[in-house]
Amino acid sequence: MGRIHPFVLGHVIGAAITGVVAGTFLDWTAVATFSSVLAVNAAIGSLVCWWRPSLGAAGWKLWLTASFANPLMVAAIAFSLDQYNCLLGRQTGWNCMFADVGPLTAAACLPSPLIGLLARWWRRRRAA
Repeated sequence: MGRIHPFVLGHVIGAAITGVVAGTFLDWTAVATFSSVLAVNAAIGSLVCWWRPSLGAAGWKLWLTASFANPLMVAAIAFSLDQYNCLLGRQTGWNCMFADVGPLTAAACLPSPLIGLLARWWRRRRAA
């Protein structure tokens, strides 16, 4: 069994930390739920990155692939597209109550691949 690649480790741990930070604004259940959901989805995104473009690819390719192969990011984008009238202010009312969930969820998925890239850079720098 091999070692875990530093990008994967940083990506998953970064997602868990992002979930902890986001959950602290609510309660302990939110901390556990947000951190676990973000970490699992980051692991899925890392598996896609391992397959294509590979974990040794350029940083911008890894960041884009890890961000947009994340199932939670895909769901957030789909939800935002469904709620576009509310997000643009064309529609108001009770149906728009949770319209901000999509952009907030998408924003929560963006920092963890950067943390993974930072972990990969640090490991390469330390090895040299």
